[in-house]
Amino acid sequence: EPTRFQTPTRHYPLPPPPLTYIARISTPTGLHPTLLINLSRAPQPPNPTCKLHTHLTLPSYLFIDKYSFTDPLFLSSHNLHSLRSLSGATDLEAPDWVIKQWGSAALFEIVVPLPSQISDRAGTRDGDANAGWNISIPMHLRYLPASQSSHASVPVPWPVVFWACRSEEGTKLSTNPFDRIHLGYEGLFGPKTRFMHVAPSASGNGTGRLIEWIDVPVLDLRKTAWVEAGTVGVVIATFLGLCFVLF
Repeated sequence: EPTRFQTPTRHYPLPPPPLTYIARISTPTGLHPTLLINLSRAPQPPNPTCKLHTHLTLPSYLFIDKYSFTDPLFLSSHNLHSLRSLSGATDLEAPDWVIKQWGSAALFEIVVPLPSQISDRAGTRDGDANAGWNISIPMHLRYLPASQSSHASVPVPWPVVFWACRSEEGTKLSTNPFDRIHLGYEGLFGPKTRFMHVAPSASGNGTGRLIEWIDVPVLDLRKTAWVEAGTVGVVIATFLGLCFVLF
Protein backbone atom coordinates (compact mmCIF):
# COMPACT_ATOMS: atom_id res chain seq x y z
CA GLU A 1 0.00 0.00 0.00
CA PRO A 2 1.21 3.55 -0.66
CA THR A 3 2.46 5.00 2.61
CA ARG A 4 3.05 8.59 3.54
CA PHE A 5 5.32 9.48 6.41
CA GLN A 6 6.68 12.76 7.71
CA THR A 7 9.72 13.51 9.84
CA PRO A 8 10.81 16.88 11.27
CA THR A 9 13.62 18.48 9.30
CA ARG A 10 16.35 20.89 10.31
CA HIS A 11 16.47 23.12 7.21
CA TYR A 12 13.57 25.03 5.63
CA PRO A 13 13.19 27.62 2.90
CA LEU A 14 11.91 30.95 4.17
CA PRO A 15 8.10 31.26 3.83
CA PRO A 16 6.47 34.23 2.01
CA PRO A 17 6.72 37.18 1.78
CA PRO A 18 9.99 36.62 -0.10
CA LEU A 19 13.26 37.87 1.35
CA THR A 20 16.45 37.74 -0.72
CA TYR A 21 19.93 39.17 -0.43
CA ILE A 22 22.80 40.36 -2.60
CA ALA A 23 26.46 40.36 -1.54
CA ARG A 24 29.16 42.57 -3.00
CA ILE A 25 32.53 44.10 -2.12
CA SER A 26 32.78 47.84 -1.56
CA THR A 27 35.06 49.79 -3.88
CA PRO A 28 37.83 50.77 -3.83
CA THR A 29 38.95 47.65 -2.00
CA GLY A 30 42.65 48.16 -1.27
CA LEU A 31 43.91 45.77 1.40
CA HIS A 32 40.90 46.27 3.67
CA PRO A 33 37.77 45.28 1.70
CA THR A 34 34.28 45.47 3.18
CA LEU A 35 31.66 42.84 2.46
CA LEU A 36 28.24 44.42 1.90
CA ILE A 37 25.08 42.32 2.32
CA ASN A 38 21.89 43.94 1.09
CA LEU A 39 18.56 42.36 2.08
CA SER A 40 15.65 43.08 -0.24
CA ARG A 41 13.51 44.37 2.63
CA ALA A 42 13.74 45.02 6.35
CA PRO A 43 13.90 41.54 7.92
CA GLN A 44 11.28 40.44 10.41
CA PRO A 45 11.61 37.12 12.27
CA PRO A 46 9.22 34.40 11.09
CA ASN A 47 9.01 33.28 14.72
CA PRO A 48 9.74 35.16 17.97
CA THR A 49 12.54 32.70 18.76
CA CYS A 50 14.37 33.31 15.44
CA LYS A 51 17.59 35.27 15.15
CA LEU A 52 19.20 36.33 11.88
CA HIS A 53 22.73 35.11 11.13
CA THR A 54 25.28 35.10 8.34
CA HIS A 55 28.06 32.56 7.94
CA LEU A 56 31.21 33.50 6.01
CA THR A 57 33.69 31.04 4.52
CA LEU A 58 36.86 33.00 3.83
CA PRO A 59 39.85 31.74 1.81
CA SER A 60 43.30 31.92 3.40
CA TYR A 61 44.09 35.33 1.87
CA LEU A 62 41.19 36.95 3.75
CA PHE A 63 40.77 37.25 7.49
CA ILE A 64 38.66 38.97 10.12
CA ASP A 65 40.05 40.89 13.07
CA LYS A 66 38.01 39.52 15.95
CA TYR A 67 39.18 42.28 18.32
CA SER A 68 37.43 44.98 16.31
CA PHE A 69 34.06 43.24 16.85
CA THR A 70 34.10 43.66 20.62
CA ASP A 71 32.99 47.31 20.53
CA PRO A 72 29.17 47.66 20.66
CA LEU A 73 29.26 51.01 18.85
CA PHE A 74 31.37 49.54 16.03
CA LEU A 75 28.99 46.59 15.73
CA SER A 76 25.86 48.73 15.64
CA SER A 77 27.33 50.96 12.93
CA HIS A 78 27.50 47.87 10.69
CA ASN A 79 24.07 46.47 11.74
CA LEU A 80 25.78 43.56 13.48
CA HIS A 81 24.80 42.20 16.87
CA SER A 82 27.87 40.09 17.64
CA LEU A 83 30.59 37.84 16.27
CA ARG A 84 29.31 34.45 17.39
CA SER A 85 32.20 32.29 16.22
CA LEU A 86 35.54 32.52 14.40
CA SER A 87 37.67 29.52 13.51
CA GLY A 88 40.50 28.56 11.18
CA ALA A 89 43.43 30.76 10.16
CA THR A 90 43.12 33.82 12.41
CA ASP A 91 46.73 35.06 12.55
CA LEU A 92 46.53 38.82 12.03
CA GLU A 93 50.11 39.32 10.86
CA ALA A 94 50.98 36.28 8.71
CA PRO A 95 51.18 36.66 4.90
CA ASP A 96 49.25 34.25 2.73
CA TRP A 97 52.24 32.07 1.80
CA VAL A 98 52.84 30.95 5.40
CA ILE A 99 49.20 30.03 6.13
CA LYS A 100 48.85 26.24 6.21
CA GLN A 101 45.08 26.11 6.70
CA TRP A 102 42.48 26.51 3.96
CA GLY A 103 41.16 29.72 5.49
CA SER A 104 38.66 30.68 8.19
CA ALA A 105 34.95 30.68 8.97
CA ALA A 106 32.98 33.33 10.84
CA LEU A 107 29.43 33.42 12.18
CA PHE A 108 27.75 36.78 12.82
CA GLU A 109 24.40 37.56 14.37
CA ILE A 110 22.69 40.38 12.45
CA VAL A 111 20.69 43.18 14.01
CA VAL A 112 16.98 43.00 13.17
CA PRO A 113 15.12 46.34 13.11
CA LEU A 114 12.28 46.79 15.56
CA PRO A 115 8.73 47.26 14.16
CA SER A 116 8.80 50.86 15.39
CA GLN A 117 11.97 51.53 13.37
CA ILE A 118 10.29 50.19 10.23
CA SER A 119 7.23 52.36 10.89
CA ASP A 120 9.42 55.43 11.33
CA ARG A 121 11.16 54.76 8.03
CA ALA A 122 7.80 54.35 6.28
CA GLY A 123 6.49 57.53 7.86
CA THR A 124 9.16 59.79 6.45
CA ARG A 125 8.64 61.60 3.16
CA ASP A 126 11.08 59.36 1.28
CA GLY A 127 10.75 56.36 3.58
CA ASP A 128 9.59 52.97 2.45
CA ALA A 129 8.56 50.08 4.70
CA ASN A 130 9.85 47.70 2.02
CA ALA A 131 13.26 49.38 1.82
CA GLY A 132 16.23 47.06 2.11
CA TRP A 133 18.43 46.40 5.09
CA ASN A 134 22.20 46.70 4.72
CA ILE A 135 24.91 44.86 6.66
CA SER A 136 28.63 45.52 6.28
CA ILE A 137 31.49 43.33 7.49
CA PRO A 138 35.03 44.79 7.42
CA MET A 139 37.71 42.30 6.35
CA HIS A 140 41.44 42.35 5.71
CA LEU A 141 43.63 40.90 2.96
CA ARG A 142 46.92 39.17 3.63
CA TYR A 143 50.00 39.99 1.60
CA LEU A 144 49.98 37.78 -1.49
CA PRO A 145 53.10 36.37 -3.22
CA ALA A 146 54.82 38.64 -5.70
CA SER A 147 53.92 38.21 -9.35
CA GLN A 148 54.68 39.55 -12.82
CA SER A 149 51.97 42.20 -12.48
CA SER A 150 51.01 44.87 -9.98
CA HIS A 151 47.63 43.31 -9.13
CA ALA A 152 46.11 39.87 -8.62
CA SER A 153 42.43 38.93 -8.85
CA VAL A 154 41.11 36.61 -6.12
CA PRO A 155 37.58 35.18 -5.60
CA VAL A 156 35.44 35.68 -2.50
CA PRO A 157 32.38 33.42 -2.02
CA TRP A 158 29.04 34.87 -0.99
CA PRO A 159 28.05 34.27 2.64
CA VAL A 160 25.04 32.25 3.76
CA VAL A 161 22.16 34.14 5.42
CA PHE A 162 19.63 32.29 7.57
CA TRP A 163 17.32 32.47 10.56
CA ALA A 164 18.16 30.19 13.48
CA CYS A 165 14.97 29.28 15.35
CA ARG A 166 14.17 27.13 18.34
CA SER A 167 12.09 24.12 17.32
CA GLU A 168 8.93 23.03 19.08
CA GLU A 169 9.22 21.22 22.38
CA GLY A 170 9.56 17.47 21.95
CA THR A 171 10.72 17.59 18.30
CA LYS A 172 13.47 15.08 17.64
CA LEU A 173 15.39 16.62 14.78
CA SER A 174 18.25 14.14 15.05
CA THR A 175 16.07 11.26 13.84
CA ASN A 176 15.48 12.59 10.30
CA PRO A 177 17.53 10.50 7.80
CA PHE A 178 17.08 13.08 5.03
CA ASP A 179 18.59 16.09 6.79
CA ARG A 180 21.58 17.94 5.40
CA ILE A 181 24.27 17.88 8.05
CA HIS A 182 27.85 19.05 8.53
CA LEU A 183 27.27 22.34 6.71
CA GLY A 184 29.86 24.12 8.84
CA TYR A 185 27.68 26.05 11.26
CA GLU A 186 25.15 23.57 12.67
CA GLY A 187 27.46 22.58 15.52
CA LEU A 188 27.45 26.18 16.75
CA PHE A 189 23.74 25.88 17.65
CA GLY A 190 21.77 23.61 19.93
CA PRO A 191 20.38 20.22 18.84
CA LYS A 192 16.83 21.58 18.67
CA THR A 193 17.62 24.47 16.31
CA ARG A 194 16.00 24.65 12.90
CA PHE A 195 17.25 26.86 10.10
CA MET A 196 15.18 28.95 7.71
CA HIS A 197 17.34 30.06 4.78
CA VAL A 198 17.26 33.42 3.04
CA ALA A 199 17.74 32.84 -0.69
CA PRO A 200 20.35 34.77 -2.68
CA SER A 201 18.89 37.08 -5.30
CA ALA A 202 18.22 35.41 -8.64
CA SER A 203 19.92 38.32 -10.41
CA GLY A 204 23.02 37.86 -8.27
CA ASN A 205 25.99 39.82 -9.55
CA GLY A 206 25.16 39.28 -13.21
CA THR A 207 27.60 36.39 -13.65
CA GLY A 208 25.34 33.56 -12.50
CA ARG A 209 27.86 32.64 -9.78
CA LEU A 210 27.73 33.56 -6.10
CA ILE A 211 31.32 34.80 -6.12
CA GLU A 212 32.82 38.28 -5.99
CA TRP A 213 36.29 39.12 -7.28
CA ILE A 214 38.78 41.43 -5.54
CA ASP A 215 41.62 43.20 -7.32
CA VAL A 216 44.54 42.97 -4.86
CA PRO A 217 47.75 45.02 -5.13
CA VAL A 218 50.87 42.79 -5.04
CA LEU A 219 54.60 43.29 -5.44
CA ASP A 220 55.48 43.56 -9.14
CA LEU A 221 58.58 41.48 -9.86
CA ARG A 222 59.23 43.54 -12.99
CA LYS A 223 59.89 46.64 -10.88
CA THR A 224 61.74 45.23 -7.88
CA ALA A 225 65.34 45.39 -9.15
CA TRP A 226 65.79 49.01 -8.12
CA VAL A 227 64.23 48.27 -4.72
CA GLU A 228 66.77 45.53 -4.01
CA ALA A 229 69.72 47.58 -5.28
CA GLY A 230 68.51 50.67 -3.42
CA THR A 231 68.13 48.79 -0.15
CA VAL A 232 71.64 47.30 -0.41
CA GLY A 233 73.04 50.71 -1.26
CA VAL A 234 71.38 52.40 1.72
CA VAL A 235 72.59 49.69 4.12
CA ILE A 236 76.18 49.97 2.84
CA ALA A 237 76.14 53.78 2.95
CA THR A 238 74.75 53.76 6.49
CA PHE A 239 77.38 51.22 7.63
CA LEU A 240 80.20 53.32 6.16
CA GLY A 241 78.74 56.44 7.75
CA LEU A 242 78.70 54.79 11.19
CA CYS A 243 82.27 53.55 10.71
CA PHE A 244 83.36 57.11 9.80
CA VAL A 245 81.70 58.59 12.90
CA LEU A 246 83.28 55.93 15.17
CA PHE A 247 86.67 56.46 13.56
